[in-house]
Amino acid sequence: MKTIDGLPLTEAILKAAIATFSERGYDTASMDEVAARASTTKRTVYAHFGNKEGLFRSALGRAVELVRSELPTLDDLTDPAGELTAFAIGFSDISTWRNPVRLQRVVIGGAGQFSDLGAMLHREVIEQAESTVAAYLQRLDASRGGGGDEQHHRRLAGYFLNLTTARQRFATLFGAREPIPDHPHRVAPPDTDHATIREAVGLFLRGSGLDG
Repeated sequence: MKTIDGLPLTEAILKAAIATFSERGYDTASMDEVAARASTTKRTVYAHFGNKEGLFRSALGRAVELVRSELPTLDDLTDPAGELTAFAIGFSDISTWRNPVRLQRVVIGGAGQFSDLGAMLHREVIEQAESTVAAYLQRLDASRGGGGDEQHHRRLAGYFLNLTTARQRFATLFGAREPIPDHPHRVAPPDTDHATIREAVGLFLRGSGLDG
C-alpha cells in the first residue's frame, strides 16, 4: 500500500516520525501528528510499530541509515590532502545539518530512557566514518611502502575526525552556532569552516607522517 505522495506506507510513517520527533522531541511528539503527516490513521501506526517507543526506535534507525548513505567516500590516493579535506567538509556539513542535529539532541535528552540509542548513533555514524578514514589511511600508507596495523590507522582516523570536525559539530549540537538549514547536497552551505578544515588536514598529515 502506498500513500498519496507515492511512498510505501511504512516509509511514509517513518518519514513522518523522523520529522515529528526531530521537531517535538520524544515526550511531546504525538502519534496523532505522525499519523496525520503520513496521511494514515493512528491505529495503522500502532499496527505497524506497536507503540511510541517502537516507532521512535525504528525512526531513528531509518534516519541513521539515511545519514550513513550520504557520508562521503575516500578513494583518490594521489591527492590525500584534497581527498581528506573533501571528506572532512562533507562529514562536517552532514553532521551540522539541522535534521541530524535535532535528532541527536532528542537522543541526548532521552539518554536516561534510551541509553542504548546514543551508543548506536556513535557506532553507526562516528565509528563508521572512522572506519572509512582508517581504511583510506591504511591504503595510503601501503601505497608508500609504509606499515602500521589496523588499530594504528583506526586511532589516526579518530584523531583526524576530531581535529577536523569536532569543533563545529559540538558547537552546533550545543546551540553555540546555527545548524545548516538546508540539505547540504541540495543547497551548498556556506564555506565558513573550509579554511580551518584545510589547515587541520595539513596539520594531521604532517603530524602523522603521511604528508608525503
